[in-house]
Amino acid sequence: MWDSDATTFRWPWLALGLALLVLLLLALWLRPWRRPARSGAAYVAHAARLRDLPRYRVLVRRQVVLGACLTLCALVACAGAIVLAGRLQQRQTMVQEDRTRDIVLCLDASGSMAAVDAQVLREFRAIIAGLKGERIGLTIWSGAAITVFPLTDDYEYVVEQLAAAEQAFASGDVYSDEYAIFTAGTVLDWDVQSQMGDGLASCVQRFDRRDEERSRAIVLASDNEPIGSGIFAVPEAADYAREEEVVVHGIAAPKTAERPAAVEQFAAATAATGGTFALLGEDGSTRAVVDAIAALDAKPVRRPPLVQVLDRPRLGTVLAGTGVGGLALVWAVQGVLAVRDRRRGLNEEGSR
Repeated sequence: MWDSDATTFRWPWLALGLALLVLLLLALWLRPWRRPARSGAAYVAHAARLRDLPRYRVLVRRQVVLGACLTLCALVACAGAIVLAGRLQQRQTMVQEDRTRDIVLCLDASGSMAAVDAQVLREFRAIIAGLKGERIGLTIWSGAAITVFPLTDDYEYVVEQLAAAEQAFASGDVYSDEYAIFTAGTVLDWDVQSQMGDGLASCVQRFDRRDEERSRAIVLASDNEPIGSGIFAVPEAADYAREEEVVVHGIAAPKTAERPAAVEQFAAATAATGGTFALLGEDGSTRAVVDAIAALDAKPVRRPPLVQVLDRPRLGTVLAGTGVGGLALVWAVQGVLAVRDRRRGLNEEGSR
């Protein structure tokens, strides 16, 4: 949240100098100390009668009011110009509260998961909706792993990318163009696919800022149905995650339940890291993952405060605009009154 400081001038000396200049010019114009000059004066007899005429008094009062209005508007316009010249600014400071939890979404993109990957991504989106402030990344894998997007706290971008991934997997057809384009690079050898151990190890390696004490978690979705042999066995990958202090939460495809050994291995791997395990679509599975991530310790990370200085020209603009608009209005009124007086004089002469 931004904390705003008091509004100040960037160039206060310029604003002060201009204000003094305006006061000096006003004093020179008024010159209250001067004596009225009598040279060239014309003396008129019985002038008091003229000053007593109602019409004369009306005209004098009108000129005084119009002159005062012109002076006031000119001063307001000058004040606005001074404020604009001094460049009114406001300093804002935001103390960064960096959350220290990093989450990598780790998705099995092998052909055996094609029918449920779109559902998995919906689960991922539901998990994201329950988080706030954590950095999120997405990695997909089969025989090899690729990063769809790295860890980021731009949630709008995360949701946009997850929606695009869900669209790519929507058909569930491994031969569709969308599926092939999105998963390109995840299969290097058709005899080696769906290697959950390698996929998990690759996702562990996607965490950055290794020098910071951050809570790290992986949401691993797979059916644990490997083809061929990979580099890491599932228990070895789980041990690697535990050594790196990464908690693994597992979401297994429904058909994994048909292979008890695969379920047991998957659940044991997540339990070894202190994570949770559930079958896709189970009631409360998403909530359990969100709660488990929220339970991770958030260690404080010091960040320098963000400081920004913003120009605030509104006051100066309003004052200058009001003053200039007032001058234009008074001049317009003077013109209208002058035309009216002229017409009145002509009518009086014509009636004589």
